[in-house]
Amino acid sequence: MKEPAVIMRSLILFLTLFAGMLLSRAAFLSVANSQDNIPRPEIYDKGEVKETRRSPGSVSAKITGRKASSAANGVLIVLTAPDNAEVAVDGKPLGHALKGTFEKELPLGKQYNVVVSAGPDFEPYKQTVALKRGKTEIVRAALTSKYGVIKVFPAMTGVRMLVDGKPAAPDSLSVDKDNNIVLQSLSPGEHEVTYDHPDYVIYKRKFTVSPGSEFAWRFIPALARSEITVVSDPNAKVYVDGAPVGETPADGILNIPDVRIGPHAVKLVKDDYEEFTAACVLEFGKPVRVEKKLVPLPTSAEFGDDFDVPSAARWTAPKSGWEFKSGRLHLDNAPVIGFPKNIRYRDFTMHFHLKLTDAGGAAWAVRVKDPNNYYLFYLSGPKGLFPKRFNVYIVRDNKLDLSQPDGSVFMLTEIKAGGQYEIDIQAKGKTFEHEIKPADTGKSEVLGFFEDKDNLFPYGGVGFRTVAAEKFSIDDLFVRPR
Repeated sequence: MKEPAVIMRSLILFLTLFAGMLLSRAAFLSVANSQDNIPRPEIYDKGEVKETRRSPGSVSAKITGRKASSAANGVLIVLTAPDNAEVAVDGKPLGHALKGTFEKELPLGKQYNVVVSAGPDFEPYKQTVALKRGKTEIVRAALTSKYGVIKVFPAMTGVRMLVDGKPAAPDSLSVDKDNNIVLQSLSPGEHEVTYDHPDYVIYKRKFTVSPGSEFAWRFIPALARSEITVVSDPNAKVYVDGAPVGETPADGILNIPDVRIGPHAVKLVKDDYEEFTAACVLEFGKPVRVEKKLVPLPTSAEFGDDFDVPSAARWTAPKSGWEFKSGRLHLDNAPVIGFPKNIRYRDFTMHFHLKLTDAGGAAWAVRVKDPNNYYLFYLSGPKGLFPKRFNVYIVRDNKLDLSQPDGSVFMLTEIKAGGQYEIDIQAKGKTFEHEIKPADTGKSEVLGFFEDKDNLFPYGGVGFRTVAAEKFSIDDLFVRPR
């Protein structure tokens, strides 16, 4: 029997979840790689920018009130920021400030050119002073940086900052108490700043930096995402890139927001229907609609096996407890179900000849979805677990509690070792009806009727196994769709 063809459409990619948490100061420089190869839109000049002039550093040292040692001299005090700045008078370096203070006694009666410097990062401070008798001359030299600063809000985990297309140097980056990314030591001139977070669109802006300038750039980042709408049969499970995202409701329409831009795989799964997979590529701000009416799985043609010629290749058989011999299928201590390969039925008629080797009884399964999910019927003989009862169990995820049958009836039919019986099963929708015909009497008797109101297994194959220590054999099996 040929296996039914299943239509499959392949595709790619991944969906990831929203990662917009505000970052800790030490973590914001980490770079996520999950979307490095997915193009994201670039937005220019978005948000609000304010430019201010940074105030020179303030001097904090205290004045000591020192007096000159001679009436011919006066006292020059220079308060500096930075607090280790160098002081020169009339072009001659006199030394460095100590904790922001520099003091020097100089002759009266002349003017002095005072220059305070602090290396290449600051503009020198210059002032001309004249010392007067009995007075202390104070120079407050708060130096101005030669560079500018750009503050960008918000700082988030995984963001990468670029200046003029290159990653900003780590030692020029920090996060302030207001959750701004601070780009420091920017040289005067035009610079393009890029805010690149793998979950968001890319933001770029140009700034004209001057010495001591400070820019505050604020915006609300937009996720680099779009939306997928699935239109299909009700109760179809939906997966995006292999991850479950929901199930279609009664109207069959499921909206999936916040899906990353780029290529994705959308798969629809529903019992008794062929799986469907579609490939789609999401662009920023452009929702995608996946619409598909699912195709029911095909029903198999009639299956039969008289076991006269052993055909184990047609069966998925347990490693032990099964044997094809003497024109029959024999089961002895076979708690793992065996079943024909590649058969699937909804409504069907099933028949087989049953011979009991001992008085333990027999067991068979219908609507076998897979080795772990099926309806199990247990014919318990006088030496079985439940003498003269016919029990039914719904096996789910290979869980079977023999003490809790889902249905149980008393049997009038005599079950005995060596007994031979014709078993007939009618399956229609969620109901199953059994008849048994003992060879001794040749008279058909109703064995049991079972209805699964939940219709857990609407389709599947058939199979055989043991429940306890039964020994029995099967012959003349056929299953015919209705």
